[in-house]
Amino acid sequence: MAKKLSFDFFDSIKSAKTEEDVKNAYAGHFGIKYNTADKHDLYTPQVLFEFKMLKNFESVKVRAAILAQLLYYVRRLKFGTFVDKRIPFYLCLADQNEAILTETNIWKKFYDDADEKYDWDLAPSSPDANLINDLAETVEVKNFHIYKVQNPTEFGVFAEQLSNCLNPQISLFGDKKLVSENNFEEVFDYWNNIFGESVKNGLKTSRYFVCDIQQDRTFYRREESKVFFKFDNDNWREKKILAQDYEHFWSLYDRVSNPEIIRDILAKIDRLTDETMRRFHGEFFTPVRFAKKALDYLEKIVGKDWWKSGEYRLWDMACGTGNLEYHLPSEAMRHCYLSTLYTEDVEHCKRLFPEANIFQYDYLNDDIENLYGGLNFGFSWKLPEKLRADLANPNLKWIILINPPFATSQTAGLSHGDSKEGVSNTKIRAQMHKEKLGEVSRELFAQFLFRIKTEFADKTAHFGLFSKIKYLNANNDQKFRDSIFHFTFENGFVFSSANFSGTSRSSQFPVGFLIWNLSQPQRLEAQTITIDVFNENVEKIGTKVVSTENRDGFLSKWIERPPATIKFPPFGSAIVVKADNNDRRDRIAEGFLASLMCKGNDFVNQNNTALLSGPYVSAGALSVTPENFEKAMVVHAVRRIPKATWLNDRDQFMQPNIKLSAEFIDDCAIWNLFSNSNATAAMRNVEYEKQIYQIRNHFFPFTVSEVKHWTITDGDIAETLVKAEGTFVANWLLGRNFEQEASDVLKQGKELYKFYFASLGQVRTTKFKIETWDAGWWQIRNVLADTNLGKEIFDEIKILHNKLKVKILTKINEYGIMTV
Repeated sequence: MAKKLSFDFFDSIKSAKTEEDVKNAYAGHFGIKYNTADKHDLYTPQVLFEFKMLKNFESVKVRAAILAQLLYYVRRLKFGTFVDKRIPFYLCLADQNEAILTETNIWKKFYDDADEKYDWDLAPSSPDANLINDLAETVEVKNFHIYKVQNPTEFGVFAEQLSNCLNPQISLFGDKKLVSENNFEEVFDYWNNIFGESVKNGLKTSRYFVCDIQQDRTFYRREESKVFFKFDNDNWREKKILAQDYEHFWSLYDRVSNPEIIRDILAKIDRLTDETMRRFHGEFFTPVRFAKKALDYLEKIVGKDWWKSGEYRLWDMACGTGNLEYHLPSEAMRHCYLSTLYTEDVEHCKRLFPEANIFQYDYLNDDIENLYGGLNFGFSWKLPEKLRADLANPNLKWIILINPPFATSQTAGLSHGDSKEGVSNTKIRAQMHKEKLGEVSRELFAQFLFRIKTEFADKTAHFGLFSKIKYLNANNDQKFRDSIFHFTFENGFVFSSANFSGTSRSSQFPVGFLIWNLSQPQRLEAQTITIDVFNENVEKIGTKVVSTENRDGFLSKWIERPPATIKFPPFGSAIVVKADNNDRRDRIAEGFLASLMCKGNDFVNQNNTALLSGPYVSAGALSVTPENFEKAMVVHAVRRIPKATWLNDRDQFMQPNIKLSAEFIDDCAIWNLFSNSNATAAMRNVEYEKQIYQIRNHFFPFTVSEVKHWTITDGDIAETLVKAEGTFVANWLLGRNFEQEASDVLKQGKELYKFYFASLGQVRTTKFKIETWDAGWWQIRNVLADTNLGKEIFDEIKILHNKLKVKILTKINEYGIMTV
């Protein structure tokens, strides 16, 4: 029976402002308990809902797109790892004004997708356009009945239909979930949690599970709550299992009828039942879900079931605990070589992959004399004879699958991690020195690639590499790209480092899996590297083009760096002189206006960008002078304005590809004057190495004559104006015609400066070393904030400053300064 109409529903739906409000109205009226786990809008075993806000359901494309999103969820329920959720019998598409009900089974040919026509890696919220188009062409989508839920009569019919759909008995008739090689681990865990204690006796629980999921291998006697399991040679074992538990499980799943799936599961089953072997979450081990996705990408290049032809061999030279190979079937393992430095990992992998060729090997030290010096009779080979024979076989093709350690240091040994002592003084490094490869030879990653190129120089080889992606564009790796990395890009994806256990979410960076063809030499600069982007749920959320331009085009090479020869106090921050720093850079150039701190050239160094009134105490800064002032204004703004994310962390800032307009330079200069990273300041009588210095703020934006007409409530500071000289920036601004956004910022900024001078009697000037008229922006904003003055003016400046930021950001993209 339909639920009685509720005026509360109409009130709620009419006042809805968001999708969440629409969902609340439905859930409240129909008494649906919230289940929004797994990113479903609202799930019940009978009906799966997708709520929208103000969509035009009259558009066939709109309703096809919403249905496509629902089918992504249905596919994951059927083939994925949501082990305890049924596939609902009905789907409901709803927004504030309309609703559609449809049976799930109607769309089975689409979400089963046996021909793999659609891209199911995409996030459900961005479904494959081909799926949307195909759904839009179906008679069913074209003829959907659309209920107008704000019409009481229409809603009455819809409410009765939906209430019938929500009948608990309906769930028993839906499509069933499948057990496959891709999800059997999670299904086994679920099965084992329910039945594991009941079947334990002499055999591993996994053996009972494999029997149970096959057709005709179990017999169920409901009245006695007994299940009979058939093992080899008609060996039957009887177990008591509660009827309601057993019936519930098999109301969710279909038994497996495909013998190949059973063979694949049998080949892997021992890998998961010995929990001591499941070391997937070590600090530096590749997350298994992304390792699994890597195998999918490899198959796109070398073909599905590549091992069956016998023409391929796979070698992982840094296999660790075998995460990259875990999802390979047992049949493939006899074509695989797994080597690792650590004996404990060798033993682990031998238990995990008994069919594979596994051996202890130091890839950066073993056999180097033989490999690079020709066969040296003073040395024997440590490389297994079988592998050497395969490497010598011209008819074999190779897959190199590796997540090499990323470490950099000066001394000997091997380790995982970054910047570790005692990690990189290997025999390979010595060989790289002979070829004058410079600093990159300190990186273990580069050492692996150096030997791999030599080892596979004359072979057909596809190189699947998990790594940071800085080797594609980092400044220090240019020589390596020029001399060594001449491979052709084939396919790949990227994800956040936060997916690795033990890494920080506050300092994420991109980790890529890229596949390269070693037998097709090509310079990186000649290629377009487009990779898929995955989120933490291994959903494709977009693509990224990785710039591989030569470092000669970097923004850091664009600005002149005048010679710094004049001693001056080095600054660690706006008003802090660092006289005790070991790496003091206490020199400025002739005509010094400020120091532009601009360490590195990539987004990871975005926070190392600032303007100071003295030389920055350490490396990564230059003197701003009248000659390079305008370029300095551009460099500071374009490095600071784009938002840094984990995805662009290693992107490089590039030189403009066309001449910059005067308007753009002006906008950058005005934005800089009121940026938080403008730490210019003025200070008096600063002692440094027994000399006294006066620190001028050349970035004070208003003329002395203007300031003299303002109200100044501190007599001592007013006195400093008597013999004051104008600043460089104030003179530069004179006579320039700014566009609206920049003009608004400067106008509101002047109001704040005037307010500051009028408030000097109410603030703690000594706290921020304010003693002269030309205080810096950093001093002014902090001294006012210290006593909570001028908040309304600050808020207005922030709004206008952000508008100018948006304008500049658009131009940064147009000028090709960003590589994303």
